[in-house]
Amino acid sequence: MSFLSVAFLFALPLAAAPLLLHLFDRRRNTVIQWGAMQFLMEASAKKTSARRMKQWLLLLLRCLAIAALVFALARPLLPSGFLAGNQRGETIFIVDNSMSMLRSDPQGTVIGSAIDHAIEMVTELPNSDDVRVLTAAPYPMWTGTGPVRSDRRTRQWIKSELQQLQATRGRSDLLAALFTAVQAEHQPTQSSRRIVVLTDGQAADWGLEDEAGWKRFHEVLNDSPIRTEIQTVRLDKFTESGSQQAASKGNVAVDQLRVRRTIVGVDQPVTMTARLHNYGSAAFYGAPLRWKINGAEQDQQSIDSIDAAQSLEVNWEHTFTTPGTYRVSCRLVHSDDLIADNQFSTVVEVVDRVPVVIVENAFELAEMQQDSYFVQAALGWIDGVPLSDNSIYVPTLVSPSELATMDLSQQRVVVIPNLTRLDEDIVAILTDFVSDRGGLWIGLGARTDVDSFNHSLFADAGGLSPLRIDRIVDTEDTEEAAEDSNEQQTERRRTQIDPFRSTHPATRQLTDHKQLDLADAVIRRRFQFVTSENSKALSVLLKLSNGQPLAAENFVGRGRVIVQAVPLRLQWSDLARTQSFVVMVRDWIDYLAQPRATQYNLQPGEPIVFRVPYTDASEQANADAATAILRSPHGDAIELTANQRDDGFEFRSSRTRLPGAYELEIGLADQAIPFQVLRDSDESNLIPLSSDAVQQIAASTTATPSIERLSATASTQSDPLWPYLLTGLILLITGELVLSGILAHERFGVAGIPEYSEMDAPTLGVTIDNAVSGQANLTERRSHVNAQPSEVN
Repeated sequence: MSFLSVAFLFALPLAAAPLLLHLFDRRRNTVIQWGAMQFLMEASAKKTSARRMKQWLLLLLRCLAIAALVFALARPLLPSGFLAGNQRGETIFIVDNSMSMLRSDPQGTVIGSAIDHAIEMVTELPNSDDVRVLTAAPYPMWTGTGPVRSDRRTRQWIKSELQQLQATRGRSDLLAALFTAVQAEHQPTQSSRRIVVLTDGQAADWGLEDEAGWKRFHEVLNDSPIRTEIQTVRLDKFTESGSQQAASKGNVAVDQLRVRRTIVGVDQPVTMTARLHNYGSAAFYGAPLRWKINGAEQDQQSIDSIDAAQSLEVNWEHTFTTPGTYRVSCRLVHSDDLIADNQFSTVVEVVDRVPVVIVENAFELAEMQQDSYFVQAALGWIDGVPLSDNSIYVPTLVSPSELATMDLSQQRVVVIPNLTRLDEDIVAILTDFVSDRGGLWIGLGARTDVDSFNHSLFADAGGLSPLRIDRIVDTEDTEEAAEDSNEQQTERRRTQIDPFRSTHPATRQLTDHKQLDLADAVIRRRFQFVTSENSKALSVLLKLSNGQPLAAENFVGRGRVIVQAVPLRLQWSDLARTQSFVVMVRDWIDYLAQPRATQYNLQPGEPIVFRVPYTDASEQANADAATAILRSPHGDAIELTANQRDDGFEFRSSRTRLPGAYELEIGLADQAIPFQVLRDSDESNLIPLSSDAVQQIAASTTATPSIERLSATASTQSDPLWPYLLTGLILLITGELVLSGILAHERFGVAGIPEYSEMDAPTLGVTIDNAVSGQANLTERRSHVNAQPSEVN
């Protein structure tokens, strides 16, 4: 016998409490000699013996009741089968609800066949078994709060739960699902567990490249506390009738839809690029490609052909006329094995202005000699006037002293083209601005003080700068240049930017060396950053041809900082003279402004965050704006309550595990705000598991526990005893109450003793007279006895 709560056994001595109380109560009794007692002892001898036996039985019942309660709290277990009970098992269904399960089969879809197969297996389960369902896409999630007994009353409910399962646009993680199922808590009465995996056999969902993960899973399976069996049901080869499925039609998917800029301006043409990939083994010939905005078709293009295992990029240009958020969709009208991946959507934010603050240190100089001139020109402004009416960038020039008193809450990016010494209060203001999702771009120049920068901006790796600076470095090495020819000296002086080493999202367009001339920019002088082994994880936007970082990124709070080793003017380099400078300035400002913009395109599980500013409307209007409903891709309505911030309300929800289209409806607003949770393009690859992969999975999902583990598992399989103890406790308490009532009846009778206050005066007088008369009769009898002693004998 074993116990789940051994600590309660320390209370077992309490079972002797009734006995101790009985013995203690006997010591308090005082024997008083009474002469008339001798006449009563013989008459009640037989009754006293029976009453004493009942009292000892009552004492035993009380002791046993306390002992049963203590043992029940300790939850004892007996070896399985000791009570001749049936052994219970558990069945866990792992349903692969990834996007590939939406492909058609003779019965409808593969996910439908999986649900039908699970329902059929539930019908055949014993009534004593428990059932649980676990979905695997995009990560494991239980469909209920716990196991359900598969008896007649709950089977219909289990079947309805299975029928409500839907395939998602995500990718399954079957390895994580198996971990979750094997490590799930089991009931002490369960002796075995069966895990049934219902899948279409797509290789991408199994994660076989994680060899360490599968090895760890096999170890966890062998260490399972109960006997576990894993059964994999593949629904990709044969139908329920055993006939071979129809021939494959191939699969052509729209894998990606990207927009060249993260922030789109009103009346500015923007190019959107859709990437199509042919996952089939045969060439794809001809189909229309339709472009939609918020569900309304805008354009249609014709796709001629795509060779097998090849990709094709299709560009589409559009101009938005009003600010707002728009869902752009690209759909390939074609019938293949998996129609669900024929469409891809993304959300575009259209704005009419992006406020930018540029810190100018030399207002007294001519315009072309000012630090901010080339940055303004790249943004489309000259002498404070926009060159185009539809320019979305609105720069504001301030001096360092004005920056200390400026309200930056409505600004998105602060640019310092040529850094000078900054006061501590300005550094604190910039730190707060960046921490609150702001963007900061710093260019180092001749007026930058090294010690002040390292102390205030680097601050021992706790400041705004990601790196500490050392000194100004000229690209010409004078000692070696004196010994070289003129041609070698010229080559040595040319330290250029290497855009081909950058994989940063802010420099994606700059790496297009066929259209841009960033590689032709020459760096003549620069600040040298101090790098170390800890700098390997540093985010570098641009590097030089000698491998040294030119621009590095730092994350402070929820904002971003870019520190550049050269100023943003024609002082140490000719970067500002290149055509790439305009692209770099706009792309980097868009990238820095992104944290203060709403994230509309998310990864599964990434939270939806949306802010609504306070208005001057009535309190009722603000109260309506504080409530919202989030609609999921499956149509579920999720009620959201806003969190109050300094500048407005904030809605937040992390229920975004399903890829697809989400809609946020705020208050009484007419138009919903679109969000898009992106799907994984690997799910479109319908390559099945190979024979080697099947053998690998079978080996990893077959338990091979050691003999010691088998004996330990057998010893842990037990039946609970406490339900029987609780039943016995109820019987003991019932018996104790019945026996106590019998003893009370025998001792006191059934008639109560009347109180004198309840008796009237005449009755009281009669009672007294009767008592006196009885006393007289007793005296007379005693006299009679004394007169005739022979008769008494």
